[in-house]
Amino acid sequence: MFQFYDSEMREMTDIKSSQFVQLLKIKWKEIHDTGTNVFRYKIFNLQERIVNEKYILQLNPNRQSKRRTPEQITDIYQPFDENKFNFTKVSKEEIMFTFKESNVADDFHGVLVNVSPISEFHSLFCPFVNKCLPQVINKESVRLAINIMLLTQDRELRIGFNSLCAFASVNHLHYHIFIEKNFLPVENVKCKKIKGALYCFDESYPVPAFCFEVLQNSHKVDEIFTLLDYFLKKSIAHNIFITKGEAIEATGEVIRFIIWPRKSSIGAKQLVSFNVAVCELSGWFPIYDSEDFHNLEAESLERELRKWKISNFEDLCEELKLLY
Repeated sequence: MFQFYDSEMREMTDIKSSQFVQLLKIKWKEIHDTGTNVFRYKIFNLQERIVNEKYILQLNPNRQSKRRTPEQITDIYQPFDENKFNFTKVSKEEIMFTFKESNVADDFHGVLVNVSPISEFHSLFCPFVNKCLPQVINKESVRLAINIMLLTQDRELRIGFNSLCAFASVNHLHYHIFIEKNFLPVENVKCKKIKGALYCFDESYPVPAFCFEVLQNSHKVDEIFTLLDYFLKKSIAHNIFITKGEAIEATGEVIRFIIWPRKSSIGAKQLVSFNVAVCELSGWFPIYDSEDFHNLEAESLERELRKWKISNFEDLCEELKLLY
């Protein structure tokens, strides 16, 4: 399905699509461990703490102090600005590989190291990277992200997306790729049917979210983008998390495509103990301060998550029934 190329655009003919995660891990380690200056800091043996047998805390103070200053964001449709940092300006050493779909002639997609990683193997997937699209979700990138998840049997792979006004740092279309060994609470939270393919989390989770069940024979791209397009038209900020998880109506393990509508965060990120973006909403908290890392408990974490809950979620569910 995919053809892979190295940073010199030479085709890697011996790499299969199913080896996406394996290739990413090899290339990431090569760049991280060889003593180069590509990364702003290195990730070795992050301290980790599990809170309430549910939430994962990882201490990473460097992500606050050494990362690139986030772009000022004022609108969910903020235009791409070629004069600001974007992923066409990264060094060749940051590019792990590019790939294209076998039946598409010109659309290349980049896979880059995140030079300010949250955890080991944290990378960036940049669809249609040379088209210089703003950080506004589109149907084709959703389809690509789902296909990547469907290609691998690796349970540790997760893909995340932060919209503009939802703590996106760079206004150039990109998704985050995470490799995380721990199970996350959003992967087994119970869901309620709204209508058709649309579900939402039950009240046991502190921040309401919509959820779709994606199967090999039922990708749900149209249904998913119906919701996302509605958010874009209504200027509703959102975060997306794609992960393997407990089936809702099927049996066994499926892909959960989770979408949080949330309060807008106008302006650049405010770096405190943690920001509430896609990782935190999933129950995974990169923490910047050592004291907070050791002392934060579930009540404080959930209280911070609830601050970003959209105020009219129940009304929104009723409106969405008209779309499904």
